[in-house]
Amino acid sequence: MSKTILVVSPHPDDLEIAMGGTVAKLIDQGVSVVSLVATDGRGSTTVDELTGDELAEVRRQEVREAVSVLGIQTLIPLPIEDVKTEKNKQHFKNDFKETILRFKPGEIYIPHPEIDKHPTHQIVATLVLEELKLLSEQNEYTPEKVWCYEVWTPFSSYDRIEDITEFVDLKVMAIEAHRSQLEYKNYTEGILGLNKYRSVFDERHGVTNEEYAEVFIELKL
Repeated sequence: MSKTILVVSPHPDDLEIAMGGTVAKLIDQGVSVVSLVATDGRGSTTVDELTGDELAEVRRQEVREAVSVLGIQTLIPLPIEDVKTEKNKQHFKNDFKETILRFKPGEIYIPHPEIDKHPTHQIVATLVLEELKLLSEQNEYTPEKVWCYEVWTPFSSYDRIEDITEFVDLKVMAIEAHRSQLEYKNYTEGILGLNKYRSVFDERHGVTNEEYAEVFIELKL
């Protein structure tokens, strides 16, 4: 396992929901984790009557609390409203490149650019892969591995399974830091159900006593 990994989250809560257990597990093993959040989350639904700027600030505070729970060493929340415009896409790519060249992570984690059906997740993953291919072609940087995490759309198959049973309580605490989002959708129960399913129905039966698991697909550049 690489000593430094980068997790790219389209929204402030994607890391915690998708792979909070794995992140806590890797940190426990001595891995340094960099979290890059692509958008400020102002476009999400909330029951409170907040302006976009107010909601973005709430979500910044929530993600800071969440990464503190998990023990993430470096958080980079980008001040980008969305990735719909060419200007914002380029803004993200520039910041992503700067982050990559600064930290030189061995492994990068993103949503799946095709399987994940959330439009913002697809766009962010595609932008990451475009920039990685360009950096590799220019001999500036090539990651050891690129992993796709499972968040919005379940995978039909996968390349890696992580037993997160020992760290599931930290994952729950990190998700629950995102209080503004849990007011209208119970992400905690939803993802724990998927994590439980993964542990029970893993076709390889790799760890017989695991109760919760997260899975990943490896992408080749």
